[in-house]
Amino acid sequence: MPASKTETGSSRPRAWCPALDRYRDAIWNLPRSGGDGCHVGLLRVANLGRMAGVSREQIAQDLAAHVHGTRRVPPSEIEAAVAKAFSSAPSCVIARLPVDGERLLKFIMKRGADFTEADLWDVSPVRIDWPPSRDPVEVLRRLYEPEERLFIGSRYDAGPEHVRPASEWIERFESGAAVPEHIIPNPLSGELGETKNGKRSYRADSCVERFRFAVVEFDTMSREQQIHFWAGVKLPIVALVDSARRSVHGWIRIDAANAGEWTGRVEDKLFTLLTAVGADAACKNEARLSRMPGGLRAETGRWQRLLYLSPAGGPVLP
Repeated sequence: MPASKTETGSSRPRAWCPALDRYRDAIWNLPRSGGDGCHVGLLRVANLGRMAGVSREQIAQDLAAHVHGTRRVPPSEIEAAVAKAFSSAPSCVIARLPVDGERLLKFIMKRGADFTEADLWDVSPVRIDWPPSRDPVEVLRRLYEPEERLFIGSRYDAGPEHVRPASEWIERFESGAAVPEHIIPNPLSGELGETKNGKRSYRADSCVERFRFAVVEFDTMSREQQIHFWAGVKLPIVALVDSARRSVHGWIRIDAANAGEWTGRVEDKLFTLLTAVGADAACKNEARLSRMPGGLRAETGRWQRLLYLSPAGGPVLP
């Protein structure tokens, strides 16, 4: 990278700066793509550039010039790393006030105390008047564009055949194909990405193309309590899915512009509140699995039923 075309260049800046040196060294030692940790390396370099005072645009240019390896790294992946580095960096240190989870949960539960599963069905903006076996087609048609690619499979499925356009999944299910147990609600690229551990995967967070929904679930609440929670909480709820065991999974509309905005709005803010009231903290990543509506859960033999559907998103109780 010629020194005349970058703020960092291949030689030390005139005014020596340790932070810029660390950034420059990281650029030149960026891990190879294709399994050596490039995805994680992009974010590390972006963070070092931000701390060194390098602009977003320059960091993106430097990364693009130094990416190497067997896997093609699209510009969107570089942009997401830069956005995440800048969005997660506070302009000043602000002490966060602790969330009184017990008090907040009590307020939410009181609002939804009179609700039952039948009440959720009754107030659903989309009338769910079809059998559970129809859930997959209805959800895919109402929440996704035909060309948007989705992972639908078992917990351990990882091949590209499990990431298909919504239209293909609809065709398969209407033809009688079995409905797998899991879905990643956010549309994916269909290309290999790298996980945070540097492994290659078709369902990594780096594969997410549309940051549309967050998945929320509870492991410690009773089913009745979860119904009360979802009825009482003021969140843009799109779908509530019976896990066919003890949980009710909530899909929350986010519509973040990129990975950086997701980090700020979902991981740092939304889940700070949700974990305080008992939600599973592991759900906050963008490629989180949820139970697929209309799937038959093998261990219980029960349908994973759609309980509530609101494509625009909104609280159950205004």
